[in-house]
Amino acid sequence: MENRETDSESVNFGEGSRRKGWIDIHAHILPGVDDGAEDWKTAVRMLEMSYEQGVRCIIATPHYSSRQKLERIREVHRQLDEAAREISGDFHIKLGQEIMYFEGLPSCLEAGEALTLAGSRYVLVEFRPDDNYGKISRAVHQLVQSSYFPVIAHAERYRCLRDPEKMAEMVKDGAYIQMNAGSLEGGLLDRKASWCRKEVLKGQVHFLATDMHGTGRRPPNLEHAVSWAVKQGGLRLARRLMSHNQMHILEDTVL
Repeated sequence: MENRETDSESVNFGEGSRRKGWIDIHAHILPGVDDGAEDWKTAVRMLEMSYEQGVRCIIATPHYSSRQKLERIREVHRQLDEAAREISGDFHIKLGQEIMYFEGLPSCLEAGEALTLAGSRYVLVEFRPDDNYGKISRAVHQLVQSSYFPVIAHAERYRCLRDPEKMAEMVKDGAYIQMNAGSLEGGLLDRKASWCRKEVLKGQVHFLATDMHGTGRRPPNLEHAVSWAVKQGGLRLARRLMSHNQMHILEDTVL
């Protein structure tokens, strides 16, 4: 893993077209599959926008549904990966899912009825904003005990995690934390953005991702997060949040 971080020293923060190597692990970019990209034109434009910002790998994460047809999802993924490679040979799309937690999730994962991130042991799992800490904690324990690595999707949405020390407890129990890049944006009086930035700087957040859904509503935008991370901690912090940690998912190794 250290070799990959060293290679990232070549990242250039001048023009966007010269930036390289970001990995987006949360993206609703498969067209016509969920509430994300509505058609192929939109999906391709989302690819282009991501590439222009230096993203070189995206894990497509359509919402899990018990009524889903995985064969269709895999075929749409294959076609989108081809579209990415038409943009550039170093641009790749992997497949995963964002899964609203339910009690039988480990069994569904084991049976291949729900998808982990890029075929790894990492699972992008979400909850309802008003779910209590006990429910989220039990889910983390269940997934860890089943040999999966739970990645808590858009952790900024869960009010229970804003209680002092709760985020640290969750990480200690084996959870990995993903925040949406857009959650860092906000002025000095924006309490939510302020909390998000503090948690990042405390080292509690492992991944920043776009959670992109289109070109207008929640577009693929890492620009602000990259600039903020570089200003706060230099290239090392930006790489950790948007490239280095993500490689552990792609290589299925423990972070």
